[in-house]
Amino acid sequence: MSAPTFLLIDAGNSRLKWATAGSRGPVRVTGEIATKEATSAWIHALARKFPGHQLVLASVVPKLVPVFRRAFPKRIEVVTGNSRALGLAFDYPRPVEIGADRLAAAVAVHARGHFPAIIVACGTATAFTVLDAKGRLCGGVIAPGLQAQLAALLGATAQLPATTLRPLRSALARSTRDAIRAGVMLNFQGGVKEIIRQLKDALPGRKTPHIIL
Repeated sequence: MSAPTFLLIDAGNSRLKWATAGSRGPVRVTGEIATKEATSAWIHALARKFPGHQLVLASVVPKLVPVFRRAFPKRIEVVTGNSRALGLAFDYPRPVEIGADRLAAAVAVHARGHFPAIIVACGTATAFTVLDAKGRLCGGVIAPGLQAQLAALLGATAQLPATTLRPLRSALARSTRDAIRAGVMLNFQGGVKEIIRQLKDALPGRKTPHIIL
């Protein structure tokens, strides 16, 4: 009997990505689309394209999960805090509340033996996931991502102009758009640094954690 072949799907708030892998790798990235384009018809077409693959789904978009279950009957594993195959221990009151994206990142870091660790994932949200010195997922922080911060600022103000983010030339902004860019990006950078500093202080023990981006 041949080893199973897996279809790995990461369904984020903004982008949906997929890859294939054997039981021992390697992982081959296959493609990605905007998550909003993952309609029922598209998902069923994907299932027909990979008829012999076992699906492992990590989704932070709850409404997509039942659609994938219907498209991949009897050959789907949904990543949750209750998944027995994770091989991950918890020092956390309700592991089922943890997002699949954070769980997947924690499993990867744990498999490499990199703990204690603070894992930082930047997307629509900026998620910090912490493994203690025993490799247990013990907590973390969820903060707004760069684009979410920009959208919140522009959405709450009537006079500020629409602005796209790009690298700063100087913190001393000389236009309104550059002032917005400087404020959002420096606020994001400072927030990430401060969250990491406080998480380091909150971790028990003296071992310096790995910082994984």
